[in-house]
Amino acid sequence: MRAFVLELGQQSKLAFTLTVPRLVHAHTKEKLRILAQYLPVYLQVTKNALDRIYVDAFAGPGLNRIKDTGEDLPGSPLIAAEAVAQNGTRFSRLVFIEQNRETFGELAEALARRGADPRIELVHGDANAELPQIVRSLNRRAPTFIFLDTDGIEPRWSTIRAISPWRTELLINFPLGMAINRNITSPKVLDYFGTAAATAIWESGRSGWRRELLDVYKARLKELGYEHSPLDRLIKARGGQHLYYLIHVSKVEPAKRIMEWVQRQADAEGQLPML
Repeated sequence: MRAFVLELGQQSKLAFTLTVPRLVHAHTKEKLRILAQYLPVYLQVTKNALDRIYVDAFAGPGLNRIKDTGEDLPGSPLIAAEAVAQNGTRFSRLVFIEQNRETFGELAEALARRGADPRIELVHGDANAELPQIVRSLNRRAPTFIFLDTDGIEPRWSTIRAISPWRTELLINFPLGMAINRNITSPKVLDYFGTAAATAIWESGRSGWRRELLDVYKARLKELGYEHSPLDRLIKARGGQHLYYLIHVSKVEPAKRIMEWVQRQADAEGQLPML
């Protein structure tokens, strides 16, 4: 057990004591950098709302360790719980959903080490079943940021459709590579896209089929009323392998401006973007 402090962007400095973190690859840090820089500004913009809600639909254990370097870093639940705007605004409610029983226990332990926090609700269950129920319990006007970050082909399109009438903003891990390639003809892929067009694109054999799948998914999000921010960040392994895209969509204009600002910041390796 050891204490550490991790900086993830100019507005996020987090201190924790770790027990057994989950092993992750270096690319995870960039994903968390984007989240850690976005949330404080999101809270600043929504400061006048009666409620500001964060939902992590695939929360994970809360603590991570980079395999190659041994560097420890907090996961998305801890980043969201510590997120604070410059004026002191925080989330009024945080909901963390995790289906795996062992991982759920690890997350509960990681959060307990922060001390009691009445804002936090832990939900052990399937996000496809739990997320629509949680969102239906909310005021439709309450700004609600939902992180959909999973290694698999989740959530189902029916889940996205069910939460779309509310004032939800989504940061989505869109799978590429083996996650799609191994399962493209399975019912699970049809559940994910909600249309057989995905299978037709894959079967076409065109070289840009992965990008076409992304465009189909984004177009379907737009049909539900979501607009796209400038974030279509392709996350790669250090060897160059394409892993997944991060997609960001919202129904309010400030989200686009906030993400534009995040995109202008140095990445997790300290490199400024090419403008």
